[in-house]
Amino acid sequence: METRPAHRKRRRAASALAALAAGAALLAAAACSGSVVHTYRTFSSALDRGASCAELHDQRARFDNPDIVTRIDADLERIGCTSPEATRTDR
Repeated sequence: METRPAHRKRRRAASALAALAAGAALLAAAACSGSVVHTYRTFSSALDRGASCAELHDQRARFDNPDIVTRIDADLERIGCTSPEATRTDR
């Protein structure tokens, strides 16, 4: 028959393993593309790879910082993306 200290030790080990698994799951969820922290750099990368106006406007909508939005608006205007339905003129 098992002694209580051995039972507690196994229980603590199982709890630690569960906490570790939960932490790993949290990190994996944060790494998903839906959780990307949006910066001007992520927008600029999409711009450079030739993303459509619709995609660029979708990314613009994710920003709250007025300085970044102003910068993005200037980029969108420069390439002819005056609306999500527009076609880029820089190609």
